[in-house]
Amino acid sequence: MELNTLLAQIGVAIAGGFAAELLHWYALSRKPGGSKKYKVHAIYWVTTIGMIILGGLMPLLYIQGSASALLCFHLGATAPIILQKLVANLPSSVAAQGPEDTSMRSFFSW
Repeated sequence: MELNTLLAQIGVAIAGGFAAELLHWYALSRKPGGSKKYKVHAIYWVTTIGMIILGGLMPLLYIQGSASALLCFHLGATAPIILQKLVANLPSSVAAQGPEDTSMRSFFSW
């Protein structure tokens, strides 16, 4: 399907970002202790929403004119995944943000 408007492209990219974040929270729930330790802290929900919005902004940077829906979905999904992998692999001296069991580094590691 071809998307001709920027709003449609952003909408599909947001859906891609949402899908990536849904997969992230699913992966967290499969770990021992699960997502329970993260879901009670607002910072992780703000981070999740920020990642989805970041995914939605990718068509602004990459696309001019029309684009396929699949491309927009991929752009939206890959932005959060790439950032999560970068944060998860930061050296521990840089990534230390709070207690180890609920740190941003452990939140982003799948």
